[in-house]
Amino acid sequence: METQIRQLREGDDRNSFDCGVDSMNEWIRHVANQHQKKNLSRTYVAAASSAPRTIAGYYALAATAVETDGMRGAKLPRSASAVLLARLAVDVRHHGQGLGEFLLMHALNVVLKASGRVGVQCVIVDALDDNAAGFYRKYGFEPFTDAPRRLFLPVATIEQA
Repeated sequence: METQIRQLREGDDRNSFDCGVDSMNEWIRHVANQHQKKNLSRTYVAAASSAPRTIAGYYALAATAVETDGMRGAKLPRSASAVLLARLAVDVRHHGQGLGEFLLMHALNVVLKASGRVGVQCVIVDALDDNAAGFYRKYGFEPFTDAPRRLFLPVATIEQA
């Protein structure tokens, strides 16, 4: 499947998306567009060139600040700027095809580009379950010491990849 990733558009078919997790389905269907209009987050969708309005997967990014207690690594101030990877989901029809990794790499690239213009220390993700946390750990995300499903990836690590 030849896939392109772009920002969510008004005419995208959000209703047919099904990743198998109701909260993620409801978010893309009813919240993503509103958040984008209100400048609360940006949602990026993956769509096949053969079906450009059908969402195969998506992710959402938002600016945030994070308390650094529980973060291993370099000394940081008590609070640091971050990008929240608020959502990442793949439609069940595309599971097991590497689309989740493709979306994650695209998201990290967006963060890296933004960090060249605005100070950003890390990417934060709150994994829905242990399987999701394992997915992120595979790509270098580290858990907070006091919250194993809250993970972070320093921008410096993304730059080295």
